[in-house]
Amino acid sequence: MSVEESKYREQSADEVVESREVVHGPARLSAEPAHAERIVSRGASPLATWINAIYMILAVVDGLIAIRFVLKLLAANPEAGFAQLIYGVTAPLVAPFVGLLGNPASGAGNQFEVTSLAAMAVYALVAWLLTRIVRLVLNRTVTRSRQDFS
Repeated sequence: MSVEESKYREQSADEVVESREVVHGPARLSAEPAHAERIVSRGASPLATWINAIYMILAVVDGLIAIRFVLKLLAANPEAGFAQLIYGVTAPLVAPFVGLLGNPASGAGNQFEVTSLAAMAVYALVAWLLTRIVRLVLNRTVTRSRQDFS
């Protein structure tokens, strides 16, 4: 009985695919059929993992700042626990942009916080730049080869 084995590895920006195929058959030609096993394992590539992590952090940061923007726009009570939590967590994130642009406010206490919008835009730009840098560092050319033994 002969054993033929082939291995294959493919890596793209999103995933790594490794497959191994083993064919068991008779040493000589006969009516006996061959038996084949195929094992395929898939996983995320390091590139995809880093890019997903960067975008997840961006989503959390921009999400918190967006909640802050809406609370200010709707004139939420700053003494309420939730508003205090959001304002406390987002204050360091928005601090570099305070005073950069004016924040128009109405007499009713509503505030259109342009500072929050500027912070969200800058953080999105930084995340995009980080993903470009990660792609440059971690992306590599993949040579696909398949070797079959017959």
